[in-house]
Amino acid sequence: MKPKFLSLIAVILCGARMVMAQDAPAKAGDQTGEKKEEPKVFTLTDEERAAGWRILFDGRNNYGLRGLTFNDWINRGWRIDRGSIFCVKEIKDMGLMTGGHLITLDQYLDFEFHFEWKLSVSGKSGIMYFATGSAKEPKGFIYTIMDDVHNPDGLKGGPIRRTGALYNIIPPSADKKLNGPDSWNEGSILVQGNHVEHWLNGGKVVEYDLGSPQFLQQVKASGVKQWQGFGTKFKTALLIMDDGEEVEFRNLRIRPIWNAAAPGAPGVPAAPAAATGAR
Repeated sequence: MKPKFLSLIAVILCGARMVMAQDAPAKAGDQTGEKKEEPKVFTLTDEERAAGWRILFDGRNNYGLRGLTFNDWINRGWRIDRGSIFCVKEIKDMGLMTGGHLITLDQYLDFEFHFEWKLSVSGKSGIMYFATGSAKEPKGFIYTIMDDVHNPDGLKGGPIRRTGALYNIIPPSADKKLNGPDSWNEGSILVQGNHVEHWLNGGKVVEYDLGSPQFLQQVKASGVKQWQGFGTKFKTALLIMDDGEEVEFRNLRIRPIWNAAAPGAPGVPAAPAAATGAR
């Protein structure tokens, strides 16, 4: 049976496809006339464009995201400012309604997704893919984003609930490089055929092959509760998760892979390409 896709995805694909460019709120200078620092804007090189990279959020404009639950996610807890998309701390502190998960406008079968994030102390978030279920309760595989030192979920759950992990299933490499709270980290998810990789700050921390004996054994050992469509390869949107914690994202870009040959095949990179810095 085919998995039941997120109900909102159908709306996205069947509805108007106008992409919303959200400008960061302008900030006036102080009384001395001093100008505020302009946010960093991330761009693509000619080589990256030729390779098929697309920008979803460049530090100022939103080209490829919308709210999973709310159309007005910009006014419900998320903001575009300081060169990033972030959850407003004041709203979290007051316990008000948050913006909910963000979702890409398009779906992808094989792809490489690059993102940068920064957590507050004890923060938690994630990137969900192979997503099914409803907009209210999506289910899917999650690239874990966690304050490994302070967040109770990561501390109690162990390595399978720490940054870079396939949440609740596969732990990240023990030698991963993770910058702590209030520092930027880079992540990538590569899906190519049945092969999947998680990357963190330039190092591969998780890899698995859907349906392989090793993967099935890891699933069994984890004791994770499976849902309809679990472990199935299909076109997926990507969800940036709002877990009720303060988190920032920037430099969101994706590269659809049209040739889904095995990693390492001629003309198909086995590892995510290096990210281009802010310019």
